[in-house]
Amino acid sequence: MANRSYLYTTDHLPESSEWEANKNLHSISEWGYDIPLVFKLLLTGNPLAVKSSIWGVSEKIALAGEFQIGLGVLEEYFARLPAEAEPLINEARSFLSKISNQRKYFILECGEIFDMEEGSLYEKNLSLIEEINELKSNISNINVPKVINVELPKRGLLDRLLGKKQVQPKSDSLKPFYPLGLGNWSNVLYFQFDG
Repeated sequence: MANRSYLYTTDHLPESSEWEANKNLHSISEWGYDIPLVFKLLLTGNPLAVKSSIWGVSEKIALAGEFQIGLGVLEEYFARLPAEAEPLINEARSFLSKISNQRKYFILECGEIFDMEEGSLYEKNLSLIEEINELKSNISNINVPKVINVELPKRGLLDRLLGKKQVQPKSDSLKPFYPLGLGNWSNVLYFQFDG
């Protein structure tokens, strides 16, 4: 297994009559070894357990949430992020605002993440729904990553005497924001459903 969580969009909920006629999941993003905060925020639109399109199990171990509500909650969180995160925020907005990516629902497939530890996949999915509902209720209390300020190291006496130039250490100012689930948007995932 790849141990990833997968985010899709669709116009029909799994097991509906429309779904049976046209099982179509549109790829949005995947994340290794975790379910990032951004995925959870996007699922805050009245989340409910649905059948998995990846795992052939009878239990409902995937999640669905209304697209527009989830997008609105994500925007609330984006409003709290510092200016340094703006490039990743703009990238997310641009990707999610494309007509080709918009559908009625987000679908989150987490079976591979749930399966990393012992226990019922279904119970873990229900716990995730509770966590997502809690996030929506407490959006203003969700942690915001701190910006990393890189300070120049102090130059030694010999460096100063010899006039050696001080080199600015390389750092990625976006590094604190990647773990939120940003910067990894793609219409091609490990599991593809829309051709």
